[in-house]
Amino acid sequence: MVQPEPGKNFLIHNPMSASQSPETSVRPSPAARWLYPALLTSAGLLLFFWRLGEPGLMDPDEGRYAEIAREMLLLRDWLIPHLNLAPYLEKPPLVYWLTTLSFAAFGQSEWPARLPSALAALAGVYLAYWLGRVLWGERQGFWGGMVLATCGGYVVLARILTLDMVFSLFLNLGLALGYVALSRERPRLWPWAYLALALAVLVKGPAALVLAGLIWGLAALRRGRQACWALIRPTSWLLLAAVVLPWFVAAAWRYPNFPRYFLWEHHVQRYVSGAHFHAEPWWYFGPVLLALLLPWTALMPWVLGRRGAPDRDDRIFLMLWAGVVLAFFSLSRGKLAPYILPALMPLALLTGKALAGLQSRSDSRRGAPGFRISLFVWALAGWTLVAFYVWPPGALRPLLARAEFLQPMLSLSLLVIALLPAAAMVGRRLEVLLVGALVLGALLPLGMERLAGQRSPRELGLALKAAWRPGAALVGAYLYSQGLSFYSGQAFHLLEFRTELNFGDSLVKESSRFLKNPQDLEAFAASRDLLFFYVKKQDLPWLKKSLSRDYEILARHQDCLLLISHRK
Repeated sequence: MVQPEPGKNFLIHNPMSASQSPETSVRPSPAARWLYPALLTSAGLLLFFWRLGEPGLMDPDEGRYAEIAREMLLLRDWLIPHLNLAPYLEKPPLVYWLTTLSFAAFGQSEWPARLPSALAALAGVYLAYWLGRVLWGERQGFWGGMVLATCGGYVVLARILTLDMVFSLFLNLGLALGYVALSRERPRLWPWAYLALALAVLVKGPAALVLAGLIWGLAALRRGRQACWALIRPTSWLLLAAVVLPWFVAAAWRYPNFPRYFLWEHHVQRYVSGAHFHAEPWWYFGPVLLALLLPWTALMPWVLGRRGAPDRDDRIFLMLWAGVVLAFFSLSRGKLAPYILPALMPLALLTGKALAGLQSRSDSRRGAPGFRISLFVWALAGWTLVAFYVWPPGALRPLLARAEFLQPMLSLSLLVIALLPAAAMVGRRLEVLLVGALVLGALLPLGMERLAGQRSPRELGLALKAAWRPGAALVGAYLYSQGLSFYSGQAFHLLEFRTELNFGDSLVKESSRFLKNPQDLEAFAASRDLLFFYVKKQDLPWLKKSLSRDYEILARHQDCLLLISHRK
């Protein structure tokens, strides 16, 4: 039988025999077994690694985690992470270890700091490809991997130093291996699934176990009692404990208050109350998830609303996966946008499966009307955004003025988003969507470089490093920048700065790095000839009035000043 050319005629009705399976109507050639991984690798290298070291590390997250890794090398303490030379026990240490190893191998600069996130993102694309292959086939796995790689939120989080991409990789790896073990009767995968979950716990804590338990548990309940018993695997739990517990026990042995602080304050209280932990309304992650999925967002109603698919159990599991992640973090009072990252992979797989199905004759017939409607909605929304950008209403003008530094990437991105669906309908090739998504993904690093110009203290840090003299000290007056410490190599003496450093401060006896009040600052300044002050511009008159010294502005960034000060 003559097969249709991949990518063509996806909007045209093509009858097929009832005996032909939708999954086998278009089989990949043998070359696909190396071509698909090669294309995924090329896309990953472009989207995740191109110009990875160009933007300066941005405060607060990138500066914080890079500084923790620098201090791990400086103090040679691989057990207890430190920040500002005080113990920092908010999170487990796996990402800090990876970043420290990257610094040791490649030097302390931007691209080694971001390397663990970029590698985890690339590995996540391979994982999506593998899981799509196992569930449906080569082409479905390829499309799932490409959709994931080109999601705007995935590209951004792959290129910054946070815990979220590494956490998402290990959590999703554990979930995927566990589901394949459960649904395809491959019990040998269970130890590897629990090992992946153990590594996820060492990145961000027990949330990985809660999410996996909920997702696996719901999937097993659908499959019956025997599947539920399959989740009870003592040897796998022992493996997980053997990987996770040594660090937690060692940290608790050194600091007995650590379990209460870590489990109660940073997990239970953060989840339940959200006080001081970025409290947001319950619906916060809905718009965030739609934004992270761009440019594929408009296809979600079509993807999730497809009926009569022969792979019903697999589709339901992937929707459970995304839905549980969304619901779990939506119920939390403390919310940050990257928390929802693990939900992207199952949605990308479902989208990839739907798009790959358009290349088969049966799905072309069933899916094309919904797909056409999605493209129309996509085009309508895209051109509406372009119109709002060109002729902004009054309420939107201040926002566009603040985003002026993102030009011309912002206007180009809006134009590509608007043109993509029309080009796909006219050209009748799905590959148009992939090419457009890749173009959008390649624009994001350029926009991130502009953003780093607004949020990175790199120039201040390098200026401080060049001006530093033995015996000097760096003082943050009601202000702190972890990135400034990283770039200068100097820890802060902090005046009344209450942050996540409070617990570490309580563990350091007789520390002079935390100044409780202006009197402490005055006494400390009297002991130093040379001081560098990091202050807000509006606090400069107060500082000059409080301390009678000579001041000179060494560098400035936004409304922050770096001052060099001598005793009179």
